[in-house]
Amino acid sequence: MLDSQITTQQLAVIDALSSGVTIAEAAAEAGIHRNTIAYWRRTMLPFREALSHANYEKALAFREQSEQLAPLAFQAIRQILENEAAPASVRLKAALAIIQTATTPPPPAPEPASTSELEPIQNPPEMHKNAQHEVHKNAQTDRITPITPIRRDHPKIGRNEQCPCGSGQKFKRCCLNKLFTTGVQ
Repeated sequence: MLDSQITTQQLAVIDALSSGVTIAEAAAEAGIHRNTIAYWRRTMLPFREALSHANYEKALAFREQSEQLAPLAFQAIRQILENEAAPASVRLKAALAIIQTATTPPPPAPEPASTSELEPIQNPPEMHKNAQHEVHKNAQTDRITPITPIRRDHPKIGRNEQCPCGSGQKFKRCCLNKLFTTGVQ
C-alpha cells in the first residue's frame, strides 16, 4: 500500500493539512520548511495521493454533518421566509439560496481515467541528431515532417531602433502597428 512509501513526518503533515491548518503551520509542526511540503506535493505521487485521500475523507465528513443539519437549516429558512417582520433583504437572500440550490443540477459522476492517458508515448517522433527544430507526425500520411523555423529576408528591427521608413521616429511609434494590421513580418 501507499502508506509504506510515506514517512511518519509526511503523515504528520498530511494529518495537519487535512485538519485545516496552513502549509506554514503544518511545516512548523513537522519541523520542516514549507517548501519541502510543496516539493512533496509536486514530486511524490504517494504523498500527493495520500493528501488527496485525506482531503476527500474530510469533505465526506463535512458533507455528513451538513446532511444532518439540513432539516434544521430548512426549518430556519422557512421561518425567515414566513416571518413578515424579518427584513426583506434577509428573506430575499434566503429565497435566492433555495432557488439556487433547487435549480443547480448535481455535478456529473467522474469518469475513470482511460489507460491511454496514463501510458507513456510508445514511439516518440524521431529527430535528426543535429536538428534544432521540432518534428511532427502527419496524421493522414503517417510521415514525420520537420517544422521549419521562420527565416527573415532582412534583420529583425528592434522596437526602439530608428524606423526604416526614414521618418526619424522609433520603430514602435511609427511602422510597428502597420505590420500588425497588414500581417507582414
